[in-house]
Amino acid sequence: MFAGYLPDLTLRRRAAATVCIGLDGEFQVSLNDTDWIGFRTALIPPMVDHSIRFSGNFCVLLFMDLSSPNYESLRASNLESENEGIFISLREEEQLFDSISKILSLNSDSEERLLELLNQIPPIVENGYRMKDPRIQKIVELITTMPHEDHSAKDLAEFASMSVSNLEHQFKKEIGIPFHSFRTWFRLKLTVYSLLHGMSHTDAAHRAGFFDSAHFTRTFRATFGLPPSEIFRSTRHLKSFIEVPASYAEA
Repeated sequence: MFAGYLPDLTLRRRAAATVCIGLDGEFQVSLNDTDWIGFRTALIPPMVDHSIRFSGNFCVLLFMDLSSPNYESLRASNLESENEGIFISLREEEQLFDSISKILSLNSDSEERLLELLNQIPPIVENGYRMKDPRIQKIVELITTMPHEDHSAKDLAEFASMSVSNLEHQFKKEIGIPFHSFRTWFRLKLTVYSLLHGMSHTDAAHRAGFFDSAHFTRTFRATFGLPPSEIFRSTRHLKSFIEVPASYAEA
């Protein structure tokens, strides 16, 4: 989650779903940089090219992994509002405003309460999404516990006793995106987490599995259309929260 004043986002796609919330007024989204749609809440699925104009207004961005039951629930409840693959003016709009307002009023040390509120966007049923293929679960666990290792598709397939083609098919079926897109997004998330906790660009990039800080910067720019220095400069006063594995946070 990021909350603050961000520069407009140019036409890009991401490996996570994006929930965009305007507490103070409308933003605009475009899928082609020509036709623009006004909104206060929107859900943009992964791998959908889009631009967002914040026009200098305060914004809140929530990034949800495809495997998140919150994403599945939010998408399912807004199927009727789909517009060219994205979801505008969400049914949960008032609930989102309320939850985000509560989150923004929390103290910086209220991480447990923050997680509780984020996991209520929207409330999910007990029988939420569960990964069906244990082999894919093993691969996800390997990627997320050893992000610095650059496992090839062949390595991962052998680890899970699968063929490469079966791995690629099953991973996309279970997770919704190719494994390399999943790994890149996870590495981005880890690097940003480390940067926000005071680590240098070089150390944060290496720790998450990038070759160097330049590799991280190129990947970040390709994902968001801007260098990380433009978004995370100290004058922006962004409020952020990134959920990472406990082992990573404690290291």
